[in-house]
Amino acid sequence: MPYDISEFQHGRDSSTASSIFNNKFTAQILNSLAGLEKTYTYLYESSCPQLTKKTSPKLFDSLERACELFGLETCPKVFVTRNYREMVFVRGVNNPFIIFSSEYLKKLDDETLFGILAGQVAGIRCKHHTIFFMTWGLEFAASFVPVGSIVVATFINDWVRCRFFTYDRAFALATENRALSLRQVLLNVMPKNILDKMALGTEDDAFFKQAENFVNMTARQANIRSVVSKFSDKDWLPERFIELKNFCDARGF
Repeated sequence: MPYDISEFQHGRDSSTASSIFNNKFTAQILNSLAGLEKTYTYLYESSCPQLTKKTSPKLFDSLERACELFGLETCPKVFVTRNYREMVFVRGVNNPFIIFSSEYLKKLDDETLFGILAGQVAGIRCKHHTIFFMTWGLEFAASFVPVGSIVVATFINDWVRCRFFTYDRAFALATENRALSLRQVLLNVMPKNILDKMALGTEDDAFFKQAENFVNMTARQANIRSVVSKFSDKDWLPERFIELKNFCDARGF
């Protein structure tokens, strides 16, 4: 039996998604932009080469396993691009597709690739691709309202960060590998030779101490973090690390 969404979608991801989908204003935006889906997709298909089972058999074997494990009936298309800001992401509206950064794809061994694909499939189950499209419309509409962009940005930025909690949980469920799951949180920012020496998830885990300090911040630090949220959607790695560690602990990984 595939995993139920409740088993991997983080609470903050779920609550934010519900507030977006249940909002009449955002629903109207989605309806008004629905006709742009082909154009929206074309922008990626015109510049991102598509991978196939013939060119990337291991990737598609892993993708099919991930779809079966997380209850996605149709395997999404996969494209590759040169992108240093986002390593892997899902786009589309009714027909979601996955895009990998070529540099990121080079870093992934087979098990890590499977976990990453599981995270993206889980994101599709949670309709992250639709939320991205709706938030794009929200940001556009808010730009015409005084201070609207700041209010909307704060709301959107928080979701952009907390969606990673869902990806991380799916990675852990797919691989059932605690050390690898914690490792992939830092994969984008740490050189491999350094990352290989970090005792993640053990008593000698130095990053865990840094992560705990971040989570247990003072009131002043929390206020600064709130202000930063208005201008940045960059995910806070210590927070992701603690969230995933707690999830792994709860699941016995």
